[in-house]
Amino acid sequence: MLDHPATRKKTVIVCDDEQDLLLVFGLALESKYNVILVSSGQNCIDKFIEEKNLGNKVHLILLDYRLGDMLGDSVARTIKQYNETKIVLISAYDLDNALVKELEENNHIANYIKKPIQIDDLIELVADTVN
Repeated sequence: MLDHPATRKKTVIVCDDEQDLLLVFGLALESKYNVILVSSGQNCIDKFIEEKNLGNKVHLILLDYRLGDMLGDSVARTIKQYNETKIVLISAYDLDNALVKELEENNHIANYIKKPIQIDDLIELVADTVN
């Protein structure tokens, strides 16, 4: 049986440099979504472009703010040049309100949440954001 577009899972990229968190988020989401796990900002950008070039839509990116190689706002700005993929910025730190507001106003991010995140809240956030 061929995949009908309506039954196909939506794709979520999870980008976090903490391996444990990456795996937990991946396990929490894999039953409902195609999940792609990446551990750096550059990997996130590269994987997003690769999926786009393959004709696959990435519906959401869960993006950690402090990555080993770059900050999440840089990743968000780069990816937003390509299309309307929704991005949720995640941080364990208090981010500057002006930065978050600017990212939201310019549609670089759809939402910002702070760690720690309850898995139920994460699942609900993803469902609300991609639908």
